[in-house]
Amino acid sequence: MPRPFYDDWSRRRRPAAQALWHWHSALKSPAVPKDEDVKAYFDEERARAESGRPLRGMPEETASAAYEACETHGLTLDWLGTQVEAARLFVGETRFEDADQLETFVRLWAVPHARLLAHLAGLTNSVQIGWVDELARGFFHLAHLLRLPADLARGRLFVPLDELRQYEVSAEQLRTGPATEGARRLLWKQSVRARDALQRGRSLADDLGLRKRYALLRYWHGALALLNELDRRDYDLWAAPIELSRLRRLEVYLLMLFGRR
Repeated sequence: MPRPFYDDWSRRRRPAAQALWHWHSALKSPAVPKDEDVKAYFDEERARAESGRPLRGMPEETASAAYEACETHGLTLDWLGTQVEAARLFVGETRFEDADQLETFVRLWAVPHARLLAHLAGLTNSVQIGWVDELARGFFHLAHLLRLPADLARGRLFVPLDELRQYEVSAEQLRTGPATEGARRLLWKQSVRARDALQRGRSLADDLGLRKRYALLRYWHGALALLNELDRRDYDLWAAPIELSRLRRLEVYLLMLFGRR
């Protein structure tokens, strides 16, 4: 799944963007010491992050680089700490009973990371940040929709459990297939969740300079093309990976250049 802007930073800001990504990535597989209370561990880790101290569960060089990026570019450490708070849900099986619980997680996990990058790019007013938040949601939901079977193999499910029950689909079925009618309807609903968020964030591109605008539009149109490809495959995630052909990639490039502004 493409990561907007990661290849399009200026030379001065690229190390900071990479440091923030490495921080985010390092939190995806937390290792809580044996016999230690999970809540207490993450409460302490969040406090460490928000005060710029080394984390017990992260390589020191990764944390130091993220702290330096924040100090150099005037970014708040609170958004690093919020990601630590969210990472506690990666311990054991990751499940969400309903859409509200999933949204809370996304707000703590994907949104703060996106806001750090937005501020690094000079996007700071409240309207812009609202669009950034929606794009973060959209890219998050799309990424985890496309790698749903792989997520489940790791014990993680980013689809609300009440929606599985609504369509009479089990987590095991989502891991292995096949694409039954219930599974297709469930995945269609997840695609709508991703598409709607991406559409709500689209206006950010109109507020950007030329270089950043084209970078965002490339990934935005690419994301919609992946959703369209999933629809074309009748929501079958299991027969083959959802990827774009050369022709589809060319269409994305042309849309980036000549599509709606």
